[in-house]
Amino acid sequence: MMKLMSILTEGKQQDFKRLPLAYKLSALNPIIDTATMEEHYKKHFKGYTDKFNAACKEFKCTSDKHGLIERAVDICKRYHKKDVIRNNAGGYINHLLYFENLTPDYKAPSVKLSAMINDAFGSLTEFKEQFKQAGLDQFGSGWTWLCNNNGKLEIYCTANQDNPYTDSTCKGIPVLGMDVWEHAYYLKHRSKRGSYINDFFRVIDWQVVEDRL
Repeated sequence: MMKLMSILTEGKQQDFKRLPLAYKLSALNPIIDTATMEEHYKKHFKGYTDKFNAACKEFKCTSDKHGLIERAVDICKRYHKKDVIRNNAGGYINHLLYFENLTPDYKAPSVKLSAMINDAFGSLTEFKEQFKQAGLDQFGSGWTWLCNNNGKLEIYCTANQDNPYTDSTCKGIPVLGMDVWEHAYYLKHRSKRGSYINDFFRVIDWQVVEDRL
């Protein structure tokens, strides 16, 4: 399985790339339909990746950081005034995290993670309600995040392709990311974002979430 550590330890001299998924694009069907996964991974994610690489070459962006995400975040912060960098670096980072925290083999959170969820939200059910409401309240395109803020789990939202690494209003590091752009759900759910969020809860890889803590 593709783990976050593999994302963080890729050689810094390579182009940014989409890492192979730990599952087939059809594996989440019918919860997340194959057509949506094909469109999302092969077109949208590829588009952000290609445009980010092209912009890095155009502006001769460099980073001495190690790992794909660390390098991408570093470049995004240092070239944040260039929209083509900020938007496509964000899209690249966010989709790396998103596709990694999905799984066709759902398992409940571990005892350790459950305790953190209960401490922060009262219960897994209450977390889902708050996370869903945050996703519904996000105006237009954006993302909903669960972040680890010094051992405490907190929910944040970001607009467009911003993320907790680069948005100063978010505290902590992202451990779970949910895409609420329409391209993540429109083929199946049309305008019913809430139905998509309900399905999203059924394919969260809680082990990946815990590994990111």
